[in-house]
Amino acid sequence: MTFFKTTIKHFTPLSCRGVGSGALFLLCALSSPAVAQVDESAWSFSLDSITVSAWRDRRATRDDAQGATVWDMRRMDEMPQVFGTADPIRLVQMLPGVQTNSEYRSGINIQGCDNQHNRVTIDGVTVWNVNHLLGLYSTFNAEHFATARIARGVTGAASANHLGGTLAMETAGALADSTRITLDAGLIATSGTAQWVLGRRTSATISLRESHVNLLYSNWLKADGEPLRYRFHDANVTLRHEMNGRNALQLDFYNGADVAHFQTGATWGDLRGRWGNTLAALHWSHAAPSAKIRTTAYVTKFRNRLRLDMPDGARRLPNGIRDLGLKTELAGGWWSGGAELVRHDLRGNGIGQKRATEGALWVDGSVTLANDLRLDGGLRSSIFVADGTPLYALDPSLHLRYDNGTWMAAATLATRHQFLHQGAFSDCGLPTDFWFVADGSRRAQRGTECTLSGAVWLAERRYRLAADVFLRRLTHQLTYDGSLFDFVTSANDIDAHLLHGRGTNHGASLTLHKCAGRLTGWASYTFTRARRRFDAAHRPSTYPAHHERPHELNLVATYAPTRHWQFSATAVYASGTPFTPARTLAIINTNVIVTYGDYNSARLKPYARLDLAGSYLWRGRRGLSHAVNVSLYNATGRDNELFYYLRTRSDGSFAYRPVRYIMRALPSVSYKLKM
Repeated sequence: MTFFKTTIKHFTPLSCRGVGSGALFLLCALSSPAVAQVDESAWSFSLDSITVSAWRDRRATRDDAQGATVWDMRRMDEMPQVFGTADPIRLVQMLPGVQTNSEYRSGINIQGCDNQHNRVTIDGVTVWNVNHLLGLYSTFNAEHFATARIARGVTGAASANHLGGTLAMETAGALADSTRITLDAGLIATSGTAQWVLGRRTSATISLRESHVNLLYSNWLKADGEPLRYRFHDANVTLRHEMNGRNALQLDFYNGADVAHFQTGATWGDLRGRWGNTLAALHWSHAAPSAKIRTTAYVTKFRNRLRLDMPDGARRLPNGIRDLGLKTELAGGWWSGGAELVRHDLRGNGIGQKRATEGALWVDGSVTLANDLRLDGGLRSSIFVADGTPLYALDPSLHLRYDNGTWMAAATLATRHQFLHQGAFSDCGLPTDFWFVADGSRRAQRGTECTLSGAVWLAERRYRLAADVFLRRLTHQLTYDGSLFDFVTSANDIDAHLLHGRGTNHGASLTLHKCAGRLTGWASYTFTRARRRFDAAHRPSTYPAHHERPHELNLVATYAPTRHWQFSATAVYASGTPFTPARTLAIINTNVIVTYGDYNSARLKPYARLDLAGSYLWRGRRGLSHAVNVSLYNATGRDNELFYYLRTRSDGSFAYRPVRYIMRALPSVSYKLKM
């Protein structure tokens, strides 16, 4: 519906018939002193009717008091669906200030930050690798979660020790009110979610998903012309028990794994791998009259077992990280605080096995300065110990916000330290990234952010226009300058390949939301500069980060002409990502010698993609709900270039050969049943 009406009958004063409702209340207010002594029986009303109308807000996203975007997962079925499902990660990448990734690129980049700077969580517990199918499918089954909260920066002292933003997937945090089952069968994967009420105080939710991409897409699933065998699965379990009106226990479990076999040919051999996440967390929450307490004990780990079978033997690339932690959070009206202690166990070629301990204490407070004007402030204290060397950090944050219901303006100033570094050979979706710790020779990363934002409602709240400007300073940055073969050919010392430097991110975004009507969605433009400078002879000046897209335009639209039909579309147009061009190539004694130009001084062609989807929904017998979705990924068939590699010719010359996605357009059909 476009708007709603509320009608109240038989409430018009006998002496004021025909007077508008606004004039009626004004007249009553002005005349009240004159009739103050009149008996109550004289105030007889017989109002014909009052009609209140307003536009229905159909947005799936909301902004909270700290400026984070909160996405209602129950509305995901109304959002654009690609590969038969509405993927939370893909939709988050359509938000302003969040980097759009092309195919074969994993992770998220928020306001110019590297993927390692951002944090992804399930009910507050970190998940270290959040993609399936080389970045095309996310870890998260949307049916299992109630909300997704996307913070583009620090939202208070409770924000963890990461320099970038946070994507928090959150379960309902309450008992299930009914028993229901949802089944979703598609061409790429099949999933199911079951929610049970197990008595008055206990409920359980289980979600399972298994891929079968090779069954139908095996002829197209190739990388650089070579076949790729791939499958994945994941499972979520949430069990909640409320002991009484004030105390509750909740158990969260997640497990997911990917299995891949890539035949690279006789020259390099075959690449085989299995990698995945496991998470288990026990939450205890207590609600007292004056405060709320939540304590979480958790373990979360990522493990990769990658193997490269080469003509001269096999090479293994194991890496992983495991966290064992305990966290307590308190909230008492105008203040909140907490503490966390976590032990990191890291493993990888070149670093062996490392162990570190990280602790943090924080406190947040809020004060109302004037009507609609609020100031939030926080202080976070951290300690990090690795190899017996303690590192300390003290990070303040301030958030000033004015919101009168019609327009809003806010400013944020904060600092944050990050004690874990991440090295990568590429961002192509393979799990070859590895973690290493800050210590006496590797300083903790430090970030300072300043953000100004504003928003205004237009046309009777049918539209919302929002804008923000951001600046981030990043210091003590480390990047790995080696290659994959440094790991597989010898015992590698990563410090020999680490470069030290700094970075700056700045930019702005403008977003127009259409909030009401049958057609809803948003259009956003984001300008981002992410510049880096490292102490290396072959990187002599400031250069763009590998993920930088200066210009990006995103369009998201959902159209529901009837209660049975829903159509949706997403479109993106973005600048190409940087790469380092080759200037000369020579072959000497069968050795290829390449001379490169300035680092990241060239760019791929601009990236563009249009995704279309349509759904037909109907309700059958016994309350069953059905939906059939047809989607088309890259509907225009644009041949986007993902990256280049050098190809030599028989005459000794060379040329760039672009690597593209497995197919120009990828159709999919899925069927969903809700019981």
